[in-house]
Amino acid sequence: MLAKIFSPLSIISAAGNIVAIGAVAGLIAMVALGVRLSAIERRIGLDRVYQYHKILGPAVVILFIAHAILRTLHFSLLHGGTWNWSFLFYFGTQNLPLLFGHLAIYALIVVAAVALFSRHRISFRSWKSVHLLLYPIVAVAFLHVFLESSHELDSARSILIFLILAGPLAGLYFYRAAYSIRRERNGTWIVSQLVKETKDTMTLVVRRPNGPGRFEQRKAGQFAIIRVLEGNRWSDPHPFTISSAPSSPELSFTIKSAGRFTSAVPSLLPGTAVLCEGPYGIFNVDFSSEHDVVMICGGVGITPFLSNIRHAVAIQTDARITLICGNRNMEDIIAMEELKAAVGGISLRVVHVLSRPPGSGMPQSGDRIIFEAGHIDGKILSRYVTSTNASFYLCGPPQMQESVLQSLQKILGVNRSAVKRELFFY
Repeated sequence: MLAKIFSPLSIISAAGNIVAIGAVAGLIAMVALGVRLSAIERRIGLDRVYQYHKILGPAVVILFIAHAILRTLHFSLLHGGTWNWSFLFYFGTQNLPLLFGHLAIYALIVVAAVALFSRHRISFRSWKSVHLLLYPIVAVAFLHVFLESSHELDSARSILIFLILAGPLAGLYFYRAAYSIRRERNGTWIVSQLVKETKDTMTLVVRRPNGPGRFEQRKAGQFAIIRVLEGNRWSDPHPFTISSAPSSPELSFTIKSAGRFTSAVPSLLPGTAVLCEGPYGIFNVDFSSEHDVVMICGGVGITPFLSNIRHAVAIQTDARITLICGNRNMEDIIAMEELKAAVGGISLRVVHVLSRPPGSGMPQSGDRIIFEAGHIDGKILSRYVTSTNASFYLCGPPQMQESVLQSLQKILGVNRSAVKRELFFY
């Protein structure tokens, strides 16, 4: 009996089944991340949800390939002991479990390849359409599991495993369908106005006729995913930080022209419909518990900090705030006059770091508004960061973030894991 249980054939069969369960569980996890479950997003943030989703994809594909190889090895040992490649490429209807299994795995490989290598080579709409094939692929994979184990469904263990895997999947499908129905009905806003900030940056202000709805409970620093009505359909989705304070009934998005969609923002007319999903993100300062806050940003990365500073002014926090903001020149500074006014109402110090200072010389610095030439580096940070026990927040392009993290760690001894970051995605 033991010899049969621990025979190579039994071990390979068991290993193949275990790997398959892991692969299907991974697919379910990918779907859970993809549908933006609020319980998950509130804990780790939507930017990290997408990061984990991208990491999980290749791992799931590898597990499915490992399952296919183990099953092929098992089949080969059962039929003469020589490797049988035909098992891997069977698409006949005489063996439906194998047919559905192969359809699922090969379709998954194609979707994974498109997701990994074609994100910026094809339109987002086409990329997303291919990506959504993940949902029927998971259903086909479950059909394979059901048919493969149907002869064992009198076993309580088989029934339990199938329900444990199938139950959450059905729940996720229902959640996504219900969300899609509610989204357009409850998430449509109207363009109220456009405010020019710099030569290439505009603030888009939108309002909702029936009030802010879900956004009424938003926190400073959160963001929304927006679509603009183009003709009779919505544009591709784009994430933007909400730069207005949470107390505002309107949503403001400070957007820099950098692509087709962002460059078209200045031409939006008042009354244009905008679909807003959210609020998302956990990049929020808790002024009730954080009393020494250092905000570091580059360019339009100031937007979550604008929201937090506007909130700080609204609640008249007594927290000490240091904002270190990098830009190319004076003309690129967003909300400069507003920040100048804010230092008079709260304990705020603003350090503008200009990589291309004006040829006529740097503006005169004061106690609360300071101008520096260069980049945000260890020298700048050590000059204006007075406590390594402060709460650190960082937002900007990936290369800038990495440089600042290295400087904080090497010069000031701040552990990079202690720095809260807003990551760019999409």
